Amino acid sequence: MHACYGNFHAGMFFKYSREKQEELMHRATRQGHAFSLETYLNYYTEKNINQQYVYGRSKWTLLIAACFYRHENIVRMLMHRFKPDVDAVGNIKLDFVHDIMYSVSPLWVAVAVGHFAIVKLLVEEGNANVNHLSITRSSPLRAASYIGRLDIVRYLIMHGADMKLVRDGNYTNLMLSAYRGHTHIVEYFLDKLGWDPNEFDRDGRTALHYGMDGDSVEVVRLLLKYGTKNISHNAISPLMLAALEARENLVDAFEKYCCSDMEWIEAREILGATYANIESKNYNIDKAIEHITIAYKWRIEKNLPKASPSILPIEVFNYSQECQTLDEFNHILFESNTRLHIESLLIQERLLGQKNKRYRHAVRFYGTVLADANQYHASLQFWLYELNIRREHNINFDKWHLRGFVHIFSKMIKNNVDIISEKAILEILKALNDELANGSSNDHNLFTLFYLITVISHASEEQRLSTYMIDIYRKLVIFVRTNYTTQENSQHWTLLHLSMMVGVQGLNDNHIITLCKYPCHKTIGLLLQCGANVDTVDSKRNTPLHLIAQRTCDIDTVLFIIDMLCNTFGAHSDCVNDQGETPLETASNIRVKEHLRKKIGVGQLKCLCARFIQQTKVVFQDYHFPLTLVNFIEKH
Repeated sequence: MHACYGNFHAGMFFKYSREKQEELMHRATRQGHAFSLETYLNYYTEKNINQQYVYGRSKWTLLIAACFYRHENIVRMLMHRFKPDVDAVGNIKLDFVHDIMYSVSPLWVAVAVGHFAIVKLLVEEGNANVNHLSITRSSPLRAASYIGRLDIVRYLIMHGADMKLVRDGNYTNLMLSAYRGHTHIVEYFLDKLGWDPNEFDRDGRTALHYGMDGDSVEVVRLLLKYGTKNISHNAISPLMLAALEARENLVDAFEKYCCSDMEWIEAREILGATYANIESKNYNIDKAIEHITIAYKWRIEKNLPKASPSILPIEVFNYSQECQTLDEFNHILFESNTRLHIESLLIQERLLGQKNKRYRHAVRFYGTVLADANQYHASLQFWLYELNIRREHNINFDKWHLRGFVHIFSKMIKNNVDIISEKAILEILKALNDELANGSSNDHNLFTLFYLITVISHASEEQRLSTYMIDIYRKLVIFVRTNYTTQENSQHWTLLHLSMMVGVQGLNDNHIITLCKYPCHKTIGLLLQCGANVDTVDSKRNTPLHLIAQRTCDIDTVLFIIDMLCNTFGAHSDCVNDQGETPLETASNIRVKEHLRKKIGVGQLKCLCARFIQQTKVVFQDYHFPLTLVNFIEKH
């Protein structure tokens, strides 16, 4: 009966195309139909037993597919009857791992799905390589550490698995198990295998950091019990990390294991400062007072007073200095919460340092809170303080960092604030100059500069006439002379070209959008007053007059700008683009056309001559004419 059934399957099998035959074998493997698969394979070329099949995001052999779907009977049949390569690799997508795992072996897959019987079968009967590494240097032992299977971990170690095989960056299996919260495996590594708990990765982080990342108090206590030190190489210490994230239960776990009283005191200070940090999701004034008070009491009990402050009082902190005694701290509690917020920043600056990312973020966020409360002067002080820290320590800017200042300036003008800090504007211009000179996010920073110029052009008349604006205008002259152009589009627009545009591209900041409406005659006027070339051309040889002539809405503004360009700044209305068109010839609105015709009038003799040379195609490039003369002729 079986023979007849097998012959029937075989007969049907060979009626299909090769592609269909392969799909039948693959489907039989996935569905666990061992008899059908064996029948198909009996009539299939054995050398193709290791062929790769694509299924969804996975690409694997029949053996890997059988391991993935936990079909022990198929794995056994394949190994006994057809001798596949037990170390042939494939790519698989596991439900519990975001990324595709590339170049993994059947043994790795069997471990990852937690099928111990298949693991034993591959190792004992197939002599699978227990130390095979995937592209990301993940071994079968690492897969067992990830899923928390101590029985498989022990088995692999007994059969020669190298526990020291690590992923790039010295990310060890102990670190992985600690992060995953697998206390039993962490204890096995430490107690039975004698793993060094103080081994660190390339970022200076130990297993203790990873245990805390995984938010496992049990793992943290276990690591501390086995001698893990509260140390860090090039990274913040685990105890400080717990305090910074207001994980009070993890901080408490260190109580019996701190190396010194000072460590414990400073952790409580940071914990209190974190609770007082207004941007923290754990913001809690009562807890901030509680933990900072505990730290002071410990200082008194252990006779460990604070060292005299090394930083002079500065304006951004209202010339306040960090409290030195419990009495001083209790005194500021009678003041507003603002003083406690500043105290938290002073504590963080002392213990974390100015370069610390969390500290800088806290400073900037506090400035944001003040801006939302319309306390613009104080807000800009905090933002400028953080900006100067970045510049002093050569810390890169996020491309949105400087754009935030334009947001505040725009909000100030919208709310009728008469004076915008000239110091703030000048500092942002200096920072933008550095970023543009370095080629950092050029178009984004160029648009930030463009919006800032619009902000400056909208400053109150009182401020525009202020002597303090002279340095700002000088800086703008330098920007204009540098002649920055957009790089991410083919037009290569200058700042003056951008001023002729309609709307603002790729901007979702309502305050900037409300203020920065284009075309903007104030922006155009400021750029031209700072030396912008009124006849500058883009990559298609369009002048600003070409672009404004093509506008079809808000015609009164368009006509006003045309008058400004031609009458005040002497724009040439007869310049031609690469299509040979003058601004008049590109215009479509009747009023704009009529207005431009009036501007043409009787052309200047030099313009008429240049136009004649171009129209009659007189060769002039081969002669050694001055470059300015050549450019003038080409514009016509």
